[in-house]
Amino acid sequence: MRLRDATSGNGATRLDWIKFRIALLGCLLGIALLGLWARAYYVQVVLGPGLSRQASGQYWTHKSTYGQRGKIFDARGNLLAKSVRINSVFARPSEIEKVGHTAETLQDILRKGNREIQSSLEKDRSFAWLARKISDRTASRIRAARLPGVYLTQEKARFYPQGHLAGQLLGFVGLDNEGLEGLECSYNQHLSGKKKEFIVQRDAGGRLLFAPGQLGNDLAGKDLVLTLDKKIQFAAEEALAGTVLKNRAKSGLCLVVKVSSGEILAWAQYPFFNPNNFSQSDPEIWKNRIALDVFEPGSTIKPILAAAALNTGTCRTQDIFFCENGSWTFSGQEIRDTHEYGWLPVNRIIRYSSNIGAGKIGLQLGAGNYHGYLSRLGLGQKTELQLPGEASGIFRDAGKWNQVDLIAASFGQGFGMTALQMAKMYLCLANYGELVPLRLLKAPQPRERASRVRVFSKQTAREVLSMMVEVVEEDGTGTQARIPGMYVGGKTGTAQKASKQGGYADRYTASFVGLFPGLAPEYLVLAVVDEPRESHYGGVVAAPAVREVARELVAGTDDFPGYWARQEQAGTGENSKQAALNTTREISRIKPRKQISLLPGKVPDVRGVPLRQALEVLAGQDLIPRMKGSGVLVSGQKPAPGTPWPQNEKDKLVLTLKFDDE
Repeated sequence: MRLRDATSGNGATRLDWIKFRIALLGCLLGIALLGLWARAYYVQVVLGPGLSRQASGQYWTHKSTYGQRGKIFDARGNLLAKSVRINSVFARPSEIEKVGHTAETLQDILRKGNREIQSSLEKDRSFAWLARKISDRTASRIRAARLPGVYLTQEKARFYPQGHLAGQLLGFVGLDNEGLEGLECSYNQHLSGKKKEFIVQRDAGGRLLFAPGQLGNDLAGKDLVLTLDKKIQFAAEEALAGTVLKNRAKSGLCLVVKVSSGEILAWAQYPFFNPNNFSQSDPEIWKNRIALDVFEPGSTIKPILAAAALNTGTCRTQDIFFCENGSWTFSGQEIRDTHEYGWLPVNRIIRYSSNIGAGKIGLQLGAGNYHGYLSRLGLGQKTELQLPGEASGIFRDAGKWNQVDLIAASFGQGFGMTALQMAKMYLCLANYGELVPLRLLKAPQPRERASRVRVFSKQTAREVLSMMVEVVEEDGTGTQARIPGMYVGGKTGTAQKASKQGGYADRYTASFVGLFPGLAPEYLVLAVVDEPRESHYGGVVAAPAVREVARELVAGTDDFPGYWARQEQAGTGENSKQAALNTTREISRIKPRKQISLLPGKVPDVRGVPLRQALEVLAGQDLIPRMKGSGVLVSGQKPAPGTPWPQNEKDKLVLTLKFDDE
């Protein structure tokens, strides 16, 4: 009985223990399951968004790209600027084990200071630039070194295949491909490629996987086509460099403008600037002086003064002024001429560049009238070329001028202008009194073109152009600009530079503006030489440079057909033919209006055609005409057209001339 009871008690105890263990296991499993659910909730709900972003970052990334920067061309399609791919070197400091060894190796390859490189490698970050836009040779040495944590990548860089040609005008771009100077800066938005951001997948090695067409082909920037002509630009730079070096001058500049359109064909400065090496150049070299530098024009302003006086009826060409035999004291100020001139008419005041004569014309014209004409011609205003930092000149209100100021302004002192403003003023005279906007771009075309504005009458412009021809072709100050066989018009300028201490220093700016041909200009050439040492007169320093550029224009353009052939003929020594050929100096811009028929034994009909066309045809037939009247268009002839040639009369053909718009 006791044994049974004991056994029964042990069984109950064992059963209770089993139940306890089952219950304990169930509790433990429940707790574990609850922990798993809690963990799952924490991971999925609490940490889920962050982990999702980390996972996405391993397989996907955001990528930004820029389209190719637009190219720059000259008017004939010659490439002036383009973008190319170039290597840069960077490091991931966390992957570099031997910092000292890596820094020493890179110091030898990159030619940078060891401390600078080591500082970049020791920084606690995932990326560090070591050198941007390195040469192919340097990149090859980086690859050969096989340095852990040092990598090469490709960036876009700007390349200027013509070197220094028009360097200051083109400007340059920075390391991030943004235009910093010149046209690269002012047209940066037009040239820059568009930015595009998208998500791209990465493989296990971190390489980007682009879908076909994902990058797109509509990101590239737009091209610029300039009015510059590479050949003329080169000629202008060569002539300018020779002039500056010969005269030991500080600097020089030259502009060539197509008269009929206002297109700038050459924009030259010396010393030269190569935008490929802008980081190694002094800012004074890359300064765009043609648009930025302001100087007193000196005597180059006198034709503008004469035009204003003639246009207002203040004086006539034949009116004479007493030039005080070279020295004139007015209100305590002495005005001097280089020679002792007495009475001079207006045309000779311009021809001999008399300061005293110009001052007296200015007094008759008045400050209000003179100031008004200068203002209408653009002085005190920026041009339409949209260049960064372009100067508007120094031009006080007319109300602040006293009589001494007016006299000084009459021969180009007391106000300042840029070379662009001077070119624009003379472009107005060359276009027979119409103010024509300067142009630097062929494409893109401006949405709204500035209209031509008449400033001077045609008759006034013709009279002043004739005076400018006298400056070169007669015994004026610009004889060194002569080109045999062509009338050349021009005006010299010699301006004393202002001193920092006040007054004027013993330093000068020599300038010359040339028009080719003089009576019917096709081209305008302007040269300014700063601080020449050998001589400071514009007719001696700047005029020869203008002549050399003009000779290249004559030889290299289609506007002067048969010119050099006529020069060869002119050397034959036949006086009568030479006299006839001299008339070819007056070359017009007028296009041929009809064909000239040549019938054997008959007098050809050359009425209504430009003088240039008539002379070319007649010279080819060994016919030597005489001229009657003045102008560029043949209005009549004797003998009459179609009649038989009289005996011994072939050398007596008479052509009557008139101006085209009469």
